[in-house]
Amino acid sequence: MIRIAAAVLTAVTLAAGWILLRDWMELPGVPADVVRTVESGQVRILAEGNGASPGNDWENAYALISVSSPDDPVEGIEAALRAAGWTTRPGVSEPLLLAGDFPRENPGYGVTVQTYENFDCLDRAGVCGTFGKAADGQGQNLFVATFMPYV
Repeated sequence: MIRIAAAVLTAVTLAAGWILLRDWMELPGVPADVVRTVESGQVRILAEGNGASPGNDWENAYALISVSSPDDPVEGIEAALRAAGWTTRPGVSEPLLLAGDFPRENPGYGVTVQTYENFDCLDRAGVCGTFGKAADGQGQNLFVATFMPYV
């Protein structure tokens, strides 16, 4: 009887430990509806991807975007983000063109925008493969928006 109780207790403890470990290993990320806020009449998402950089405690979401604006394409991206409730500002250094926070009050997410040509694929082989296929034949005005949760 004691052996059965010990076996049941061990099984319950292992199951609870596994559930806690699995939940702990899932990194906070960015919901798809937050990523889609960058879309507008002139800005469309060609492909999306997710990934965590080594050492990060969160998972970024990436969107390859195409801008069909006859004006400055970065202004088109900025207008789309602002219309969706983002605060935006110019990027602080190369290669960042634009940065922002969402929502305006108590931001939970951030975004940076850079040209597709400047997007670093070092730790993002899967994302870059998807983006490479989507970008093929698209021409100019391709950008990558990187969305991150504030953890």
